[in-house]
Amino acid sequence: MKINAIFFNIGFAIILFFVSPAMAAVEQDSTIVSATSSGGSMENNGNGSVEFSFGQLLYANEIAGSYQVNQGIQQPAIYELASSVSSLSCNNYMIDNPVLWKGEIYNGVIILPYLGGNGANYLGLNLSSSPVKGLTMTLPTGKLVKGNGSIELVLKGVPTDTGIALFNLVFGTKTCPISLRVYSPQPELSVLLCDNLSLYPSAVGKNLDYSGVVSITYSGGNNVKTAPVSLSSQGVNGLFLKADALLLNQAGGVLNYTLLGKPTNSGTAVFSLQIGGKACNVSVKVLDSEMIKVSDFFSPNGDGVNDHWTIPELALLPNAKVFIFDRFGRLLAENIGNGFRWDGLINNIPAPVDSYWYLVKLNENESLRGNFTLMR
Repeated sequence: MKINAIFFNIGFAIILFFVSPAMAAVEQDSTIVSATSSGGSMENNGNGSVEFSFGQLLYANEIAGSYQVNQGIQQPAIYELASSVSSLSCNNYMIDNPVLWKGEIYNGVIILPYLGGNGANYLGLNLSSSPVKGLTMTLPTGKLVKGNGSIELVLKGVPTDTGIALFNLVFGTKTCPISLRVYSPQPELSVLLCDNLSLYPSAVGKNLDYSGVVSITYSGGNNVKTAPVSLSSQGVNGLFLKADALLLNQAGGVLNYTLLGKPTNSGTAVFSLQIGGKACNVSVKVLDSEMIKVSDFFSPNGDGVNDHWTIPELALLPNAKVFIFDRFGRLLAENIGNGFRWDGLINNIPAPVDSYWYLVKLNENESLRGNFTLMR
């Protein structure tokens, strides 16, 4: 016997079958579930079954009044409550990293409170900043509490300019503009020890090509980079002091600058350096190997002034040899090569106050002779 499919107009029966615990989260007075047969026939020769297809539920997030409609292919329509809040506390949010610098990587979190949440699910978001670009604000999907709560917004990126980075946030049917100021970083430090700089190699000679490093110690930086440096020498022409952007660490450290060029005359080359709010005159002595000056006394008493007997120009003559004798002609000290200086010790014993003689062999044909006085 064949039964016409019209017999299966069973919409009301399907409603009873379909309303299950999974629908409990949907308000019952707003739930609409219906189904009808697609036609056909059935031959009843005994026991059997009937198969109904409702299709796949696809979430489309379409706003229909105060509800979000979940629609799919060949499926019943299921209405879900749309997320909403009474208000967003736009003037009362908290941010863990409030300082943004132009061109610097930024990571931060904003906690934004809200009032009157309705307990519905909400979709995530991904916003870009304007007019200062380079930052993004993200929020993962979640669920509102019924009442007061907060959401956590993650900010990342590199601001491309100074000014205001603005995000026009729309959440829970409310609008909340969030603006963050982006600063141009200004380097600062507390102490710059210009009087204690070091130079390597230590000898800079007139009309000689030079390339070395000037190192300056500092403390109390603010973790901001300095601007690049390119300075020309004053007092002595032909030298240049250069450096790329340098980071001023809070713990302090050493700033290294490249010194290079070919000085045109002897004397003192000076560079007026401004860094981290501090002024620093970098002074470099330029030597003339043709004008060797020998000091006629020194005082090795540990006061930091004239504690060594030295001939600075010998740093430009690596093959020079120096010999020091007492008044009886006994050899007390000798040195070959640059960096010569005598600290007034003989076998680690302080030499007495007296006059001493020296012999300096500049090369095979030139020598210097004379005497000097050791004072205490």
